Amino acid sequence: MTNETDKRSRRDFIERSARIGLGAVLAGVLVAERSTPAHAVEMTFSSDTQGRCVTCTFWGGIRRISEDGKSVMVESLGYCSNPKSANYQKTTTPMNGPMEAWRRWQALG
Repeated sequence: MTNETDKRSRRDFIERSARIGLGAVLAGVLVAERSTPAHAVEMTFSSDTQGRCVTCTFWGGIRRISEDGKSVMVESLGYCSNPKSANYQKTTTPMNGPMEAWRRWQALG
């Protein structure tokens, strides 16, 4: 009997531990989905914008061009990879500028 009771206790412990772990993971996922990081950016710019990071070929933020090509939608901060820029190897906002080292993003045509 003692052996059977020990096995049941272990199983119960493992099952409860698994439920707690799963609950913690699910709670973390829900919190992550509902919270917006302080550095999150969601903006739209004209594709004709000049001198700003958003339309610079050297800017590494998450961005996409609208289907009509008239605007650029931005979803993040970016990283400057232009060695001629004062912001080289720094994180910048899409509206940072005007910059003399700016070069038009080739995807904009």
